[in-house]
Amino acid sequence: MPYNDITKTLFYDKRIIISTDLPEPLAWRISKVEPFAHRGNILYTMKQDVYDAHHDFIERDDDGNIIGMWADYYKETNLPSEDSTQPDPSSSGNYAVITFAGAEPHIKVNGSYKKITITYYNSDEQLNDQTPGDWSYWIDDTEIPDLIKVVATESPNTIKIKFLGDEEYLGKSITIKNIRDEIVAELQLQIVAL
Repeated sequence: MPYNDITKTLFYDKRIIISTDLPEPLAWRISKVEPFAHRGNILYTMKQDVYDAHHDFIERDDDGNIIGMWADYYKETNLPSEDSTQPDPSSSGNYAVITFAGAEPHIKVNGSYKKITITYYNSDEQLNDQTPGDWSYWIDDTEIPDLIKVVATESPNTIKIKFLGDEEYLGKSITIKNIRDEIVAELQLQIVAL
């Protein structure tokens, strides 16, 4: 494809829909990007993916003709449940929030490291003391310390983690917990394929 403002936004693991002449559209996932294979061109390798009506969207006009197609149009959000241990930031007192680097709350089976950061607050103000508590990693109700490789960073409240499990864990979520004194914070990352 020609290298331009549109094609340069297509990156590894991005899903797109490019086939619609079947009873159900076909989705594709970019599995390899070679940006300058030939001057002015970009080479993509794609693998077929499953169309997901819960996340993908096909827009049709009044006559039923397709006028737009979007993969991953509907994003999942990990909203805390009422019994979640993640504190309500609007409440008074100390609490912590765990964030991740990247666009999606995913971690790949034997993929690259994912940067995780914990930040502490009192009401809505960030605390100066950002010394982290104890990290732990869970799938369902089972702690999985042997399936997570942790690398420290220059910041004491930031770590990089890598998931060492295999494909049997695909579709499950890792719950990352941090406990410091009475402050408990959690983050969930969905396990996806490389």
